[in-house]
Amino acid sequence: MFFRILLLCFFFLSCGKDIPNNVCDPESKAYAETSVLLGFLGEKKHPCYPGFRIVSNPGLNLSSYSGIISEFGGNALQGSSLNFELFLGMAPRDPVSVQVIVSNPAYATVTPTSFVWTTSDWEVKKNITITAVNDTVINGTRNFLIRLAPTSNDSSMRLQDQIISMQILDNDKIIFITTSSYSGILGGTFGADSICQADTKCPTGKICKAMLVDAGSDTRKASNTANIGDNQIDWVLKPFSTYVRNDSATVIGTTTASSLFTFPIVAIRPTSSTAWTGLSSDWTSNANHCGSWTLNTGNGNAGDTAGTGTSAIGFNSFTCNSNLPFYCVEQ
Repeated sequence: MFFRILLLCFFFLSCGKDIPNNVCDPESKAYAETSVLLGFLGEKKHPCYPGFRIVSNPGLNLSSYSGIISEFGGNALQGSSLNFELFLGMAPRDPVSVQVIVSNPAYATVTPTSFVWTTSDWEVKKNITITAVNDTVINGTRNFLIRLAPTSNDSSMRLQDQIISMQILDNDKIIFITTSSYSGILGGTFGADSICQADTKCPTGKICKAMLVDAGSDTRKASNTANIGDNQIDWVLKPFSTYVRNDSATVIGTTTASSLFTFPIVAIRPTSSTAWTGLSSDWTSNANHCGSWTLNTGNGNAGDTAGTGTSAIGFNSFTCNSNLPFYCVEQ
């Protein structure tokens, strides 16, 4: 710290224009040497020229060398995006061309895929955007690389490939029916969530919640208006996400921007059984909900596990003393 303060004081005292080899003169040897020293000390601004960035690499520099993107946050084909700033550390004597290469194009796209700095615009920062590919496969978190390959006839630039280490997070999840069957006494939607979480079908280390709505207390809601997905409360499906069966790679369906399935879907289970949902066939909350899923008297609405249309979420009500499973959704 003392050395840094002493060095900075020396810079300020040396910035007079009448001093030979002035550290404030970009053409001087002292300026180059002190810039290197400041960079080594972690300084990002030169005391004489605070508007300029200090870099230790005269070639290609990046704002960051790592990043995380997700299949979430976009649409049915693309996920979230991340921008990176690129700049040169010194003026080139010849144009600098850069190719941008994705190690696995199935994971992400990049724009632009190439660009050029000329000798007149080298101070202009460039930007690349890395965008996740939203696939329909449960493949977890994956690693990949972005390689930036610069070339120029100016050998003094000491150009080297730069690598960005990236991760992409998956948004493809499973839906399963509970291993056991239950009456309408589930402890409310939160009690049902606990049952899903404890079920052996819930992937290790993941969170699973019940696809169960409650018109009585509104603790969970899929849609206030038929088939719209408005005013959702703690809803368990996510936008533009693909859901598959828990025991196979069979895709059930991909949700809309409103976090709802558009029917038809592939059956959640290949064989027909009845599952508590509390949903009407239009995604609104049904009046039959076993006293907010706390009673075994009255009725509760249910869906058909083998249904491919709206019957999958709601087709009839059943007495609350019936023992039925319900749907669980990985979060």
